[in-house]
Amino acid sequence: MPRIVTCLLLAALLPITTSPGSAIAAPPDGFTVESWPGDWLEVVGVAAVGDGRFITWERGGVAWMVGPDGIASTEPLIDLSEEVGAWRDHGLLGLAVDPAFDDTGFVYLLYIVDRHHLLYAGTELYDPEADEYNAATIGRLVRYATTAESDHSVVDPTTRTVLIGESIDRGLPILNQSHGVGTLAFAEDGTLLVSMGDAGSFFQADTGGPVVGGWVETALADGIIDPSEDVGSFRAQMIDSLAGKILRIDPETGDGVASNPWFDPADPRAARSRVWTIGLRNPFRFSVIPGTGSDDPADGRPGDLFYGDVGLGVREEIGIIDGPGLNMGWPFYEGLDPNAPFWSAETLHPTAVNPIADGVCPPGMRFREVFFEDGEIPCNPCAPAWVEATEWDGPNPSRLYGGWTGDGYLAFTSGSDEWIDFEFDIPDRRVRRFAIRYANATGADRPLDVLVDGRPRTTLQLPPTGNWRHWTKAHFDLSLPPGTHAIRLLKPSGQPVHIDRLDAPDLPYEPLSADLAFSHRRPILDWKHGSAETRVPVLDAEGVASYRRLGDEDCPIAGSEFAGNCAVGGVLIDDPRWPSAWRGLLFGDHIFGWIRMLRLDGSSRPSDVGDFFTGFGQVTSMVHDPVSGDLIAVRWNQNPVRISPPPSNSSDINGDGSTDGADLGLLLAGWGTDGPGDIDQDGEVDGADLGLQLADFDAPAAPCPPDLDGDGMVGAGDLGLLLGLWGTDGEGDLDGDGTVNAGDIGLLLGAWGPCIP
Repeated sequence: MPRIVTCLLLAALLPITTSPGSAIAAPPDGFTVESWPGDWLEVVGVAAVGDGRFITWERGGVAWMVGPDGIASTEPLIDLSEEVGAWRDHGLLGLAVDPAFDDTGFVYLLYIVDRHHLLYAGTELYDPEADEYNAATIGRLVRYATTAESDHSVVDPTTRTVLIGESIDRGLPILNQSHGVGTLAFAEDGTLLVSMGDAGSFFQADTGGPVVGGWVETALADGIIDPSEDVGSFRAQMIDSLAGKILRIDPETGDGVASNPWFDPADPRAARSRVWTIGLRNPFRFSVIPGTGSDDPADGRPGDLFYGDVGLGVREEIGIIDGPGLNMGWPFYEGLDPNAPFWSAETLHPTAVNPIADGVCPPGMRFREVFFEDGEIPCNPCAPAWVEATEWDGPNPSRLYGGWTGDGYLAFTSGSDEWIDFEFDIPDRRVRRFAIRYANATGADRPLDVLVDGRPRTTLQLPPTGNWRHWTKAHFDLSLPPGTHAIRLLKPSGQPVHIDRLDAPDLPYEPLSADLAFSHRRPILDWKHGSAETRVPVLDAEGVASYRRLGDEDCPIAGSEFAGNCAVGGVLIDDPRWPSAWRGLLFGDHIFGWIRMLRLDGSSRPSDVGDFFTGFGQVTSMVHDPVSGDLIAVRWNQNPVRISPPPSNSSDINGDGSTDGADLGLLLAGWGTDGPGDIDQDGEVDGADLGLQLADFDAPAAPCPPDLDGDGMVGAGDLGLLLGLWGTDGEGDLDGDGTVNAGDIGLLLGAWGPCIP
């Protein structure tokens, strides 16, 4: 078996230590875990309907309506097993419930189509008992309406609408044994988001053509992809391919949304019209973070997406997509590390044409020439100021790591003096700042002599960069007369260093257009396969991409390092029924069987990582139920479980550990609704809830601040005085917030009665 294997495939090969319904390890103290009853097999997801019920779906193509008790309906919601191709990492993997489900009854399903069904359904050659697995096919997205007569628990098959994949040449390309369809999720603006892998090989660096475990030739012959998409994992970098993306579509039509970054009004069903995010390998699971978007699709703010992307052979990652057209880096980066085989590939981008190409500089552009890391200048490779080495004395240029563009960097490692020359056309005489991009993994400063037109000008000391994959800059200033000048960087004997190029940002250069140049949006965290190493991206003092490990003194996120092998993007928990210490972004690792929480600070920035459930099992997805407040989590080939927070004081609406005036203010603000403050859960905030809250009020310490009239009793006289001071910052401001308001009434009512000295 190869070292690089996929999530569900590897999980199927691992020994299962628990059977459906059996006990599992515990989450944090006070949380309870309850396994759903019955014998569930190959469940891959659960969606909360919003009324206490759930829809659960199996990889094989069957979905069920499930009650709050975890018991499924006797009749399936839908059975697509005849159409769904369920093998290796493929099957029915995504399902979403319409936000207006009570009115529409719509459910959306994302799955792989069995090749036999794809080719022959509706013809005399079709056999409903036949399957054709391990073959090129497509992913499909469909919508069905449930029936009101069944209380929306069974679909009407006549309502089927195909949104993506209406024909063999309009589907999501499935060209290998993994990296196919993933998650469906509704955005805050009502648009529908779809994740899709790069359709590349997980056995090797796939740069196009036939690969192990793949069927590109068949897909080309069938029209599943066109020749421009025969670029392997580089499909993730193409806006004209559906692969390696998160898509944003209209849930009514399946068309792209006009506010998408590359929307083409002449062809709203084109790939580029549907693409929201590029540069993903296998974004198996993601979710929308509530409260982060707009409710108007025209604004182009569907909400921030919290994703997990499965790595190739070394690193996993999680991150946040908070804008349109972001490039998450694959295949150039796996986590925070550059991916050598893809950087060194000569693969030409099929649609990128250099607008300033001439007879010397060719019009075609390689994929690596339109992708940039933080700290790089997205300069056109045909521009005169794109300064690369003209001569050198040392090894040939290499492309083993990122941190460079163009044709390569020079690795000076020998024991003799070595040098590299750059030629500049200087238009006028003034002081210019030049920047050397370099890497130094030797552990000590390395000197570098700077010569201009053969004469020494300065010597730089290049501090260590940590490793050969971490590039940074060293600056020097020069004032040169107009004309052509040669700058030589001389490396003394026995002083290894890698040098990329010279940057002179204030010289005229031709930037790449937004249609060509992509900047890498780095993940929040990455973690290593097999050994505990977890990293956080930072920018160094020069503004160049770097990282810190968890536990480093200057790491912006606290926590202990961990290992894993298959990232599962999770969900934000921001529920007042959860202890404040356990509110944040939950994420998991399918192979290592853990769930962790990334906690956020007051500005919603990650602050620390903590273990939530380290013995959970092969997690495939998780969802927060807004009705119960519980987390419903799914384990591969085992029963889903309900994870409930510790019982809390339901009167403590803001979750600060005390029932006081702040909670009373929240209750009064929600009067007459079914929102926060419905303590008795009867569907309305009313006098019964007020009574329950006052019974739980935390009495203030003696003496009695609410005794405003000094009669030794907190009563109607004090209430009248307080109401007379309403809206001021006078003596009735009992909680000291600067205004007499509902919070102060809460303190007064909580102390009602005799004042105890």
